[in-house]
Amino acid sequence: MAAKARHRRRRRHALSVPALAGSTVVAVAVAGSLTAPTAGATGGAGLPGDVLALDAPSRPAISSQPSDPFETISDSTSEIQVVTQTAATSAHETLQAAEVERQRREAEDRAAREQAERERLAALWVTPLDGYRVSATYGQSGWMWSKGYHTGLDLVAGYGTTVRAVHGGVVTFAGWDGAYGNKVEITHEDGTSTWYAHMSSIRVGLGPVATGEQIGTVGSTGNSYGAHLHLEAHSGDGGELDPVGYLRQRGVSL
Repeated sequence: MAAKARHRRRRRHALSVPALAGSTVVAVAVAGSLTAPTAGATGGAGLPGDVLALDAPSRPAISSQPSDPFETISDSTSEIQVVTQTAATSAHETLQAAEVERQRREAEDRAAREQAERERLAALWVTPLDGYRVSATYGQSGWMWSKGYHTGLDLVAGYGTTVRAVHGGVVTFAGWDGAYGNKVEITHEDGTSTWYAHMSSIRVGLGPVATGEQIGTVGSTGNSYGAHLHLEAHSGDGGELDPVGYLRQRGVSL
């Protein structure tokens, strides 16, 4: 009986290998579930990743220094003002450049028109003589003139040189006129008139005459001291004009 009892106590304390192995596996499994979370989980230690994802949803990062909305508006306003001022400056410069270009074109057009007018007048107005020299100018003083000054322009040329009408018009006088000698008066369409004096002969009568048409020949009749043409210019009311300025305005230089 004693031997049998000893045998039972030995069996009660002994553990089989399969049981020991099973206990070890369970312990390891429990320890692993507590201390080793699934790789790649987003949660904290000891919690499955899926649980943490539901419990703590992600939130946008919050700046440590919150922005001032009024400061942002002020900055935007400043930028708009700079852009507006730049655009206004650019537009002003563009307008200035356009104005300068317009004035330049107008000046060129005006000069071209004036040149064309001078050329047109030059074709319509001519000098009364070819090959002459000026011996006395308008307004020149001297005892030899009845008014005390010269009332016209003296052009010295050879005796018998052709005298031409400086411009077309109507012959309103042709004949002897005292101190003027043989004289021709031509009234032009603008009311002004030109006088040709001291001629040796007269080649026209009263009536129309064309620009450049011969009206007489150079002589020394009347109050004259040598062969020359005495040329005068008069306004519509009969006032005296400087023949040089009168013809220059019409494209003819004497």
